Amino acid sequence: MANKKVVKSVSRKNKKIKTRKKTNNIMNSNKNQDSLLTRLITKRNVSIFVIFMVGVLLIFSSYAWFSTSLNVKIKEFNMIVSRNSGLSISFDGINFDKAIEISRDTLINGLTKTYPNHVNQWAATGLTPVSSNGISNNDSYFFDIFASSGVRYKNKQKTHGFINTTKVIDTKPRSFNNYIAFDIFFKNETGSPIADNLYFDEGTTAYMTSDSGDEMQGLVNSLRIGIVKVGTAPIDADPKTIQNLQCNHDCKSVIFEPNSTVHTMLSRERAAKYNLDLKDNEEFPTFAMTNAGGPIYVEDNISGSSKIDYNYFSLQNTIKERDFDKPLFTVPDGITKARVYLWIEGQDIDSLETDSTGAEIYVDINFIKDTSGYQSFN
Repeated sequence: MANKKVVKSVSRKNKKIKTRKKTNNIMNSNKNQDSLLTRLITKRNVSIFVIFMVGVLLIFSSYAWFSTSLNVKIKEFNMIVSRNSGLSISFDGINFDKAIEISRDTLINGLTKTYPNHVNQWAATGLTPVSSNGISNNDSYFFDIFASSGVRYKNKQKTHGFINTTKVIDTKPRSFNNYIAFDIFFKNETGSPIADNLYFDEGTTAYMTSDSGDEMQGLVNSLRIGIVKVGTAPIDADPKTIQNLQCNHDCKSVIFEPNSTVHTMLSRERAAKYNLDLKDNEEFPTFAMTNAGGPIYVEDNISGSSKIDYNYFSLQNTIKERDFDKPLFTVPDGITKARVYLWIEGQDIDSLETDSTGAEIYVDINFIKDTSGYQSFN
C-alpha cells in the first residue's frame, strides 16, 4: 500500500509538473502572441507615424519661398576693374590684380595665411532665398540678413501659411551658407588729394543658360548684389591695418537689382493669385525684411500686397542698370576696404512659390572710376 501511495504521489507530482509546463507553455505562447501583436501594433504605429511625417514634410516643403530645398549654384563669378585707371582689387589687401575669379577656394581656403581673420561666406550647396535691406546703421559693414526654414501650414489644405525668421550674423568663415559675402580691397593710385568716383560698369550682370525654364529664371530675376564701403588706409599701410579697417560712423551700402524689369509668365501667373498685376518689362517694388520674428503670415509679407506688415518689412531701395552713371561711392588715393554680398531676395515677386529643380548661374561685377580726382588735381 505504501508503494502505491508513493506511486500515486509521484504521479500527482508529474501531473502537476506537466500541468505547470502546459500552463507555462500557454503563458509563453500568449506572451509570444502578445509580443508579436505588440510588434505588429508598433510597426503599424511606426508606419502611421512615418506616413504622418511624410504628409507633414510634404505640407512643409511644397512652398519653396524662403526654403532650403533650392539648388542654385554659382557656375562662374568674376570681378574686374577698368584697365589703365590706376585701380586694382584684392581679397586680402596684399595681392592686387585687375581681375579676380571668385570661388570657394579663393574666398575661404586661399586666405588662410594672408587674411586669417576674414569672415567670408560661400554657398557650396547652392543659394537659398534670404532677405536683406542692406546695413541698418552706418557703423556696421555687415548686411542684416534674414532667413527662414520655409513656409509652414497648420492644415492639409495649405491655407494661411506662415514663416518664422531669424537674423543671420557673419561671425566666422563658412563654406556652406545661404548667400555669398566677402571683403574686397580697392587700391587707387593717383597721387591726388581728391577722391575718384567708383561706378558699376555695364558688364555687371547675372544670368543663366538659355535652356533654363521659367521656374529657375524667376530665381535669377530675384538675385541681388550688395556692396558696402568701409574705410580707406594709405597705400603703404601694413596689411593688418588695412584688413581691420572699420566704418568710423560713415559706412554706406547700395543694392543692385540686375533683372528688375524681367518677369516670366510663371511669375506673372503666381502673382495674379494674390491679385497682383505683374507685367513684364516693368519694375515691381520689393519690401525686404528688416526685423526677425514670427509667425508672419504669407498674405502679410508679399511684396506689393496691401496687407504688407511694416513691422517686419520696408521698401528695398535698389539701383538698376539705368543708374550706372551715378557713383556707388568715392575711392580716395590709398586702399579702400569694402564688403560684397550676393543673394536671392526671397521677398522679390519673382521668387514667389518657386520650386527649384537646380541651375547654374553666371555673375560678373565690373567696376570703373572716373579719375575726377586726378583731373581736378592737374
